[in-house]
Amino acid sequence: MKNRKISCLNFVLLLSGLGLISTAVITYFFSESMVKKKIHENVIIQKNSSAFKFWTDPPATIYRKYYLFNVKNPQEIERGEKPQLDQLGPYVYSEKWEKHHVEFLGPNEVRFSPVVTLKFEPSLSAGLETDKITFLNIPAIGMIEQTARSRFKELGPALVNSLLAFLGTKLFETKTVGELISGYEDPLMKLAKTFLPRVIKDDKFSLINGENGTEWQNYTMMTGYDSAENVAKIISWNGVEKLNFWYSDNANLINGTDGTFYPPFLTRNKKIYSFNPDMCRSYHLSYLKENKIDGVNTYDFHLTPDIFYDLEKEGFCEDTCLGNGVLNISSCYGGISGYISQPHFLNADPKFLTDLKGLSPDQSIHDFVIHFEPTTSVPLGGNIRLQISFYLLQHDKINLVKNVKPVLFPVVWFDEALALDADTRNQLKTVAFYVKIVTVIPILIATIGGFLITFSIFKIFKNLIENKKERFSTQNEFDGPINETSNLISANETRSYN
Repeated sequence: MKNRKISCLNFVLLLSGLGLISTAVITYFFSESMVKKKIHENVIIQKNSSAFKFWTDPPATIYRKYYLFNVKNPQEIERGEKPQLDQLGPYVYSEKWEKHHVEFLGPNEVRFSPVVTLKFEPSLSAGLETDKITFLNIPAIGMIEQTARSRFKELGPALVNSLLAFLGTKLFETKTVGELISGYEDPLMKLAKTFLPRVIKDDKFSLINGENGTEWQNYTMMTGYDSAENVAKIISWNGVEKLNFWYSDNANLINGTDGTFYPPFLTRNKKIYSFNPDMCRSYHLSYLKENKIDGVNTYDFHLTPDIFYDLEKEGFCEDTCLGNGVLNISSCYGGISGYISQPHFLNADPKFLTDLKGLSPDQSIHDFVIHFEPTTSVPLGGNIRLQISFYLLQHDKINLVKNVKPVLFPVVWFDEALALDADTRNQLKTVAFYVKIVTVIPILIATIGGFLITFSIFKIFKNLIENKKERFSTQNEFDGPINETSNLISANETRSYN
C-alpha cells in the first residue's frame, strides 16, 4: 500500500514537471509575442502618442563639436611643400531638433521638414568664435576645378587668372572661427549663387551652408503602423524616392531612417540603415560590442570601417576614385570636390596621411558610434563623427595653384554628440527590466518543471531498486527452511540404510 502511494506521488510529480515545461514553452512564445506587440504599439508615430512626442522633441542634449584645421605654412604650400595643420577646438554648438509642417498622409505615412538650430556655447568650447584661423579658400578651389574640367580648357585659365587677380583672391583665407562656421561674404560665392541657386543656398561661404534654422529639406516616411520594421522608414527626400547623384541604381537608393528614430528589436547581426543628406547617400552601421550606460545594457553600433571602400564597384565614382576611405560628394555640392571621410582619415588609405603633417587617427575618439537599447532601439547616446576635406589640385596655367602639390586637404571634422536625459534613461531601464522578467519567468518555470521530472524519475528508479531488493530478500527467507528440511530427510534416510 505504501509503495502504491509512492508510485502515485512520483507519477503526479512527473506529470506536474511535464505540465510546467509545456507551460513554460507556451508562456515564452506568448510573452515574447505580447512584448513585441506592446512595444510596436508604443513606437508607432501617431498624433499625441509618446513616440510622436519623442520624435518631434527628443528628450536629449545634443551638441555639435567643430574641430578646425589651422594651416600653419600657407606660403610654403603655394611653393609645393607639404601642408602642416594644427587642430583647433572643439567649438561647441548646442542643437535644437524640430519637425515643421508635420502632415499625416494616412495611418502609415507622415510628411515633415526637419529643422536644426545651432547656438554657440562658449563655456563648453576650447576657444571663442573670434579666434583667427587660416584655411583653404574653398570657393576659389571650386572655380579652379570647374575651369580644369571645362570644355574651354585653353580659354578658361586666362579668364580665371584675370578674375581672381581682379578680386584679389588668395589660395588661403584668414578669418574668425565664427565666420568660417556661420558665414562670411565672398565675391565668388555671389557668382556661384547666381549660376547654381539650387546648390548654393547663400551668397556667403560657410561650413553650415545655409542650413542653420532653415527648412532646406523635407521627408515623407512611414509611421510603422503596418509593421514595427517600417518605423521611420524613408519613402522620399525632397520629393524624390531615389537619388540622382551617383552612377548606379544601388548607390542612389534611399534606405532606412533619417537617423533620429529607429525600428525596435535590434539584434547583433542586423545592419542599421540611415540616409544622411550631408553624405548625399545612405549608409549602415554594424554591431561593435555590448556596453552598459547608466545601468542600461546597450548594443554599440558603429560606421563600418570599409564604408568608403570599393566605391567604383558600388557606383559612387564616375571613373577612378581617389582612394579607399574617402567619398567624393562633389556631384551633390555643385561640382566642388568635397570629400567625406572619418576624422583624421581613420580607416582610409595611408597615402592621405603621408601627404600631410599634423593628423593622427584614433579609433577611440574618431569612430562614429551610437549606443542602442536593443529592445526599443532608442539611442541612449552616441557620437556622429565625420570629416570634410577638399581636393587641392595643381594646374600649370592657373597662377594660384601652379606650384602646389596635389593633396586632399582637411578643413573640419565634427562630432555630433547625443545623450538622453535621466528620466528617459530610467524609463528605458524599467522597460528593459520588465522585458527581462518576462523572459526569465518561462525559464524559471521550465527549471522547476525539469527539477520535478528529474526528482520523480529518480524516485521511480529508487523504488524499483528497493522493490527488487525486497523481493530478492523474501525469496531467500522462503528458500532457507526448505533446504534445512531436505538436509534432515537426507540424513535420516542415510541412518536407516545403515
